[in-house]
Amino acid sequence: MSPLLLVLILAADFAITLLHSYQEWKGAGAPLWRNFGAIVGLDIADRVGFLVFTLLLTLLLFAIGLIGILGLVGPRTTAFALGAVIGARLSDTLVSHLGPHSLGYRPNPGLSSTPLYVLEALFIAWFFHASLAAEPGWAGFGFALGILSFVVVLPGLWLARLIWPARQRPAWRRWEPIPSWAATNP
Repeated sequence: MSPLLLVLILAADFAITLLHSYQEWKGAGAPLWRNFGAIVGLDIADRVGFLVFTLLLTLLLFAIGLIGILGLVGPRTTAFALGAVIGARLSDTLVSHLGPHSLGYRPNPGLSSTPLYVLEALFIAWFFHASLAAEPGWAGFGFALGILSFVVVLPGLWLARLIWPARQRPAWRRWEPIPSWAATNP
C-alpha cells in the first residue's frame, strides 16, 4: 500500500478522534463524564473525568489507530489494533451515545460525530480486510476488547459509586433535564 495513502487514512482517523473527543469534552449540557456520572448517580471530579474520558482515551485511540493503520508491529498486532478500532468505534457509538440518547438522557455530547465513527469502522473493515483476514483470531480479539472497553464504563461507574459513597448523587431520571449538580451551566 502507498505510504501516503496510509498517512492520509491515519490523519482522517486522528481528525475523527479529535472531533469526537472535543465534542464529548465541550458538548452541550455537560462533558460526557458528567453525563455518565449523572446516569449512575456519581459525581466525577472534572480533573479525573478530563484525564480519563478525554486525554487518556484520546491517546489510546491514537495509539491503536497508529499501530493498526500503519501496521508498525507485525501482522498479529496490526489485526488486533484494526479490530480494536472497529470495535471501539461501534461500541462507543451504540453504548455511549445512541443507547443513552434513546433512553432519554439528553443532551449527549459527541452524538453528532458518531456517524463518522460508523463510516470509519466500515471503511477500515473494507480497506484493511486482507490484514484482518490474515489474522482473524487476533482481529476478533481486538474487536471484542474494543467493544468491551465501552460496555464496562457505566457498570464500572456504578461500582465506583458504591466504593465512594461520598461522591454519590441522585441519579439522572430518564427524559428529564440533566441534574443541576452535573450540569456545566445549571
